[in-house]
Amino acid sequence: LVEDLTHPLPVIVIAELLGVPSSDRKLFMKWAESLMQLMNVQPPVSADGEIYTGADVQQQSEEFGAYLLQHVLERRQAPRADLLTSLVQAEVDGAHLTDDEVVGFAALLLIAGHATTTMLLGNTLLCLAHHPGAARQVRANRTLVPSAIEEALRFLSPVAGVLRVSRQPVEIDGVAIPAEQLIAVWLAAANRDPRQFPDPHTFDPTRTPNQHLGFGRGIHFCLGAPLARLEGRLALNLLLDRFPELRLDPQSPPRFYPSPIVTGLSRFPLLTRLS
Repeated sequence: LVEDLTHPLPVIVIAELLGVPSSDRKLFMKWAESLMQLMNVQPPVSADGEIYTGADVQQQSEEFGAYLLQHVLERRQAPRADLLTSLVQAEVDGAHLTDDEVVGFAALLLIAGHATTTMLLGNTLLCLAHHPGAARQVRANRTLVPSAIEEALRFLSPVAGVLRVSRQPVEIDGVAIPAEQLIAVWLAAANRDPRQFPDPHTFDPTRTPNQHLGFGRGIHFCLGAPLARLEGRLALNLLLDRFPELRLDPQSPPRFYPSPIVTGLSRFPLLTRLS
């Protein structure tokens, strides 16, 4: 599932939005893999079996930046109907973004829009595969697809932890936290809080309300949340349409990214039948 769908789909979508030529998608895929290394969410092996080193990742990052810069300069001369052009033409307090700012923003979109959506799709399918009763519910009633995705965001949060800085002194559960303190906030733990979610360790695609923190909250709410949800709904519905059965392979279990701050699959074999 990861190699054939959840990894390439978000990269294709982000590339299309930015205005990258379809002929360059393989390059985008390679850069996406290397950029995920910077987040420590991917093993040092590409989809083609290539071993990544720190120098490789640095080189790939520089190549990606140079590639984006070329497109940014082109958009300044010849605007198009794409997101890069919108970024080039955007104004903040009357000033345009610099070339470096546009490149950095586009790179952030690829990292955030790729990694988290890949994990969201895989985690949703894993939850359904592990809970056949819930899977039958969703198959029988497709209006549950959006709520199943929201429950997967809660139950297996792609971004398990984030770093924040306290703005003022605060006490949490008897622990005093001074101002300007770096804090590790575990969203995945908050999403299993029994005070907020009845029966929190049960995957329930009908759960409502479901005020999870899978996309963050407030000023840190994920910029790409609507796009990730849309990709998730479309992909899940297409999979359910095409495959009458999707189940775990007992001979080849799923493999997770080796990172404590994210929850996502780097490999996910599934068994199916076509009819």
